[in-house]
Amino acid sequence: MISSLKTSGIPLLVASVLIGSYVTYPFPSMAQGTEARNGRCVPAIPTGRVRCDYDSGDSYIGQFVNGLPSGSGVYVYSNGDRYEGQFRLGKPNGRGQFIFKDDARVEGIFRDGKVSSGTAIFTNGDRYIGSFSLDQKVGVPTGQGQFIFANGDRFVGQFLGGKPLGTGAFTRADGSRCSGQFYTQELDGRGNCSFSNGIRYQGELRKGLPHGKGTIIDTRGRRLPGVFRDGQRVEQ
Repeated sequence: MISSLKTSGIPLLVASVLIGSYVTYPFPSMAQGTEARNGRCVPAIPTGRVRCDYDSGDSYIGQFVNGLPSGSGVYVYSNGDRYEGQFRLGKPNGRGQFIFKDDARVEGIFRDGKVSSGTAIFTNGDRYIGSFSLDQKVGVPTGQGQFIFANGDRFVGQFLGGKPLGTGAFTRADGSRCSGQFYTQELDGRGNCSFSNGIRYQGELRKGLPHGKGTIIDTRGRRLPGVFRDGQRVEQ
């Protein structure tokens, strides 16, 4: 679905209460490719430090090698987004940051115009730190990572295709923690939970809470199996 930064955006996880939705920030063409763009550069030299005004409305200031951004530079898109960092053969390569016009940003390591690892910072204060996909779904969280919510909650674990899928742990700001296998953006799964009042839970989870079949273990060690809904025991 997403094969190239030249033709698509970078979907990044966005949190509401949980990891529940996507937003697609437009990651414009990484300029450049392997061919020089039309426009005016000052000074008019193929190699060295230049300032360029392109016919598309984009602009660039930084190092050129054979008419392409290479080395350090800043590329500003006509819509107000910009990339600051290292270039090679006209594409972001190395350490850099892409700053969106709404103040969201991605900081990290870029390979051929694609972010491979780093930190995505969202306008609401949420953050993702970890690795990103470089192939089928370019720029989505894939591999080991952590999603930190502005309210202090945190999910640490395995991501695939932009969503939690595999082993992980969800820790709330109050200290309660659920670890196990997670299957969806909504943090549905199965695992073990410990709560700040000393009570523990083993069983099915939905939205990071006991939901479905499970067992409560109270502070005296008594096991109370039952059916749970939204963190509450509704049937024995």
